[in-house]
Parts: sequence; C-alpha cells; structure tokens
Amino acid sequence: MNKFPRFISKQVGRLLPEKILFKTDTPVFLPFYHVVSDKHLPYILNYPYRYPSEFEKELDYYLKYFKPVTLEYLLENPRSKEKVFHLSFDDGLKECADLVSHVLLKKGIPATFFVNSGFANNKALFHRYKASLILSELITKPNSEAELFLNNNGLNRQNILQTNFSKVDILDKTANILDISFSDFLKNKNPYLTTNQIFKLKENGFSIGAHSENHPEFWTISEEEQFAEIAQSMSWIVEKFNPAIKTFAFPFTDSGVSLNLLQKLKSENICNLTFGTAGVKYDQFKTHLQRYPAEQPGDFRLNLKSEFVYYKLRNVVGKSTVKH
Repeated sequence: MNKFPRFISKQVGRLLPEKILFKTDTPVFLPFYHVVSDKHLPYILNYPYRYPSEFEKELDYYLKYFKPVTLEYLLENPRSKEKVFHLSFDDGLKECADLVSHVLLKKGIPATFFVNSGFANNKALFHRYKASLILSELITKPNSEAELFLNNNGLNRQNILQTNFSKVDILDKTANILDISFSDFLKNKNPYLTTNQIFKLKENGFSIGAHSENHPEFWTISEEEQFAEIAQSMSWIVEKFNPAIKTFAFPFTDSGVSLNLLQKLKSENICNLTFGTAGVKYDQFKTHLQRYPAEQPGDFRLNLKSEFVYYKLRNVVGKSTVKH
C-alpha cells in the first residue's frame, strides 16, 4: 500500500461531504465484516470487530447513501452505476446467526455469508484464531518456555497474529506448552456456524458462499493448491445448501491469484461470482468483484470517505482496476 496517496486521500476525505463524494462514478460498494459482538473474543485479536451498537450505526450510514442489493443483482449488474451496496461476512462465525442476521433482517439488508468448509460445525480452528488464543494466554499468563519456542521458530508476540498457514504446527506445539486445547475450545465455545444455522440463514433469504477449505494465504500456495481449496469448499457448499448463485470469497486477499485461475473457475462452472478484498476498485475480470474491508481501526466515516477519494486518485492515473 502506498502510504503517501493514502495520506492525501485521508486529508481530502476530511473536506469532501458524502453527498458529493458518494454520488461520483465508482465501482459497486461491497463492504465486508467477520463478526459483531459485545463480548471479548480472545480468539479474535487480528482485527477490530464491531460492537452491535457500532455495527448498527455503520449500517444506517450505508443506508443513507446506498441502496442494499442482493447477490442476484450483483450477478446481473456487476458494473452497476447505481449507488448500491452488498454486505458480506467471512469465516462463518456463529455470531452471524445469533446476532448479525437479526439486525440485517430488521433493517431489510441482504447479505452473503462466506463459510470455510473445513471449519463449519466446529471441525477445526483457523490458524490466525489459534494465534490469537495463544497471544491472549501469553498476555495474561507469560510463559518463558512458550515464548522461547516461538522465538526459535521466528515468531513472537509482535508477529504471531500474522502467522502463515505453513506454521500451524508451530502454533499447535506452542498451545501444548501452554495447555491450550483447541479441540476443547471448539467443543465448549462453538465459535463457528453449524450446518443447521447455515440452513436457517438461507431460509431467511441470505446467500451462502465458500471461503476456502482451510483459509490459507493463497499467495503462499501453488495455483493447483488454490484451485483445490476453492473446488473443495464450493463442492461442500453446493452439496449441502444448493445455492442459486455459486460464489467464492478469497481468504485474506486475491493477491497472487492469476487471471487463468479466475477464468478456469468460470469456465468449469465452479463459481458464478468471486470476490477479492482490494477495496473500492474495478477488476479486469468482470465477474470478480473487489470488496472493502470495513473492520479497520480509526474513524469509520473518514476511512470510508478516504477509500472513495483513493479510488478517484488511482482512476486519474489509470490504476483503478486490479490486474491479475
């Protein structure tokens, strides 16, 4: 990320009113979240999730300037010029059923929930959530043996939340040193949606999509492995929930994903729509859309306004479209 253009975007964003900025010609607005909760979640330290009151205020802000649309609308109008938005949630966490869906139904906002087939029904835990549990434990109960083991394997308190999937065994061994049982955590806390909860979301009119099998960093694995992660998770979604639209959201980012892969997913009818996380931008592949990560630190309104200014600046120099 180029820091100077982002800095300029933020300064300009402070000055421009929304009624002008959001009415300009931009890509479809696609904000996404992971979880909403009024509780401390020790397994989620890697992004600033929203409290329910904050989330509702953000939804009201979206509704003031954009019209909510369904996934069907996006498939038919991927380059819509209307001021619309489609909301989505990643990782398939249980709060999507327990809290988020009720708020969205109350406000009449469609959404898509992207689920990791390897985690649904609490079968396994995302490696970054494992890292968060370990860090939470070290903060409250420092353990020199665990920290030495992490340091010997290139990890520490400062970088553990960025641990790659390739180092999941290091996290598992660290957890053993700390007497953390991920299986007990999954059994007792049930952080993920169950199949029945996902069915209920679908019955309530929400869309269900895939988010990979195990949530790896796609830029660290081969194209063949990328395809397998997508195909396996999409197969599970189709088998269990038979969605009208087959859709996939890349975990973390679509950086490192080739145009060839996107074309293959389309030509083999594995996905009708796919999503990246590059913010407010167009994509060179028509049915691959870029989403805006809403869970950022700082002022929500300023962050969003700055994102739209950043798009306009990139558009001036011909860099408003993501290339693969």
